[in-house]
Amino acid sequence: MAKIAICAGHGGSNSTPGKRTPDGEYEWNFNDKVVRAAIAVLKASGHQVLRTDDASGKTDIGLTTRVNAANNWGADVYVSVHHNALSTKWFNGSGGVETYTYTGAQPKSERLAKEVHKRIVSAMGLRDRGLKKANFYIVKNTKMPAILTEGGFMDSRVDIVAMRDDKKLKAQGEAIAAGIIAYLGGKVKLPDKPKEAAPEPKPEPKPKPKGDSYVRSIQQWVVNYGYKIAVDGLKGPETKRGLVRVYQNELNKQFKAGLSVDGIPGPKTYNAAVNVRRGAKGNLTRVLQALLYLAGHNPGPFDGAFGDGTEKAVRAFQKAKGLGVDGIAGKNTWKALL
Repeated sequence: MAKIAICAGHGGSNSTPGKRTPDGEYEWNFNDKVVRAAIAVLKASGHQVLRTDDASGKTDIGLTTRVNAANNWGADVYVSVHHNALSTKWFNGSGGVETYTYTGAQPKSERLAKEVHKRIVSAMGLRDRGLKKANFYIVKNTKMPAILTEGGFMDSRVDIVAMRDDKKLKAQGEAIAAGIIAYLGGKVKLPDKPKEAAPEPKPEPKPKPKGDSYVRSIQQWVVNYGYKIAVDGLKGPETKRGLVRVYQNELNKQFKAGLSVDGIPGPKTYNAAVNVRRGAKGNLTRVLQALLYLAGHNPGPFDGAFGDGTEKAVRAFQKAKGLGVDGIAGKNTWKALL
């Protein structure tokens, strides 16, 4: 029986700055699914496991605390699970899988990395970026063989398909566990599947959800960004307040506006507005498109790209509100929308 320390990198619930997909999905959420699958196999195979991050994702446990926990426990190996990113924007093509050990000769960690890495590549079906070295805190300061895995790129349009597939993430976790056990020497045992209950009578078919599919896509985006609201397809104050919170947060992140992120527009929020015009891309454009749609002016695809449809919707809104019609979302247009 071995003692394995493992963690999901970073934290969820807005506890870690950044570390998200361009659509606002937390890296920790992907990491957590992998870690849970790995732990299930490790425990079923007879090993002890210490998870050093916050399994609820509400806090981002510091690296020193994680390392000290593993060292004090006397872990035999440590695996820190991550997913990579180049930037905050999507790129075409595959990013791939890579696994890190500390710099210099680390024969035990390197052998562990080799066993785990090849299995992750197979499980995810992504490009093999190879074994690498880095001065990462966890692999540097742990007293046992330690590796840090990067199971794919969150901003790759190719990798994200695999990362959004829970079966792939489960397979990645099982692959990590199998690699650890291969390194330690032993047999892999998968957790027992729960017994299937007797089939229940089929319920009456549920009526199709009411509400607007475009509004549902807006609401889901706000939820993925990190603000909990109902995803019901119905226009209402909760949806608009969620959008205002995203807007305030983006102004703080991009322009250091120093706004309270409370979803309540006021003079400071109005004065912090920036011009958004044709050619703009990103979250501010998405907020603009959402607010235009809620105001009755369809901008076309809800994609964060300011093109023909968005400009036409801005002009129509400006005309309806008696504003100067220039197709640019400036302070007066934002104030009317908010």
